[in-house]
Amino acid sequence: MPSSRSRRNRRRLGRPPRDWAALLADALLDILGKLDHIDILRGAGPVCRSRRRTARDEPELWRRINMLYHAELFFECDLHLLARTAVRRSAGLCEAFWGEYAGDDHLILYLADRAPLLKSLRFIYCYDVCQEAFMEAMTKFLLLEALELSLSPNVYGEAFAVVGASCPNLKRFRLGK
Repeated sequence: MPSSRSRRNRRRLGRPPRDWAALLADALLDILGKLDHIDILRGAGPVCRSRRRTARDEPELWRRINMLYHAELFFECDLHLLARTAVRRSAGLCEAFWGEYAGDDHLILYLADRAPLLKSLRFIYCYDVCQEAFMEAMTKFLLLEALELSLSPNVYGEAFAVVGASCPNLKRFRLGK
């Protein structure tokens, strides 16, 4: 009767060893993908080295950035900074950005420079976005298909003509007052 040691050796020779680290990264990516982006940036991402690395180095996680429904955090943290961090982590692959209280001139210009593939943009309660920055950014969103501006009173009139001229793929435009 062969010893258990020789059976283990035969098994090792027949199959390649499993890459448990890759499995862990895939599982982490799947878990982080189910969380809210603000939760990843504020809590779940920085917990340990592997989570931090996965949250930081996986642009696929940041392809569609949703920062809606966090109005209560407006006075607790810098939502503009969190939004720029999320856009940076997308590594140019961001296709959608939805922000509530998370938009200002710096962010929209940052998006214009760092998100050339952007197809959907929603700014809600973004009082810090001015007309000039908005118009400058819109000239760079050539792939934009959906745009929503709600309760962003500093963008009006001429800016919408720029949107029409600069965004040939625009299919949906919503302006909420």
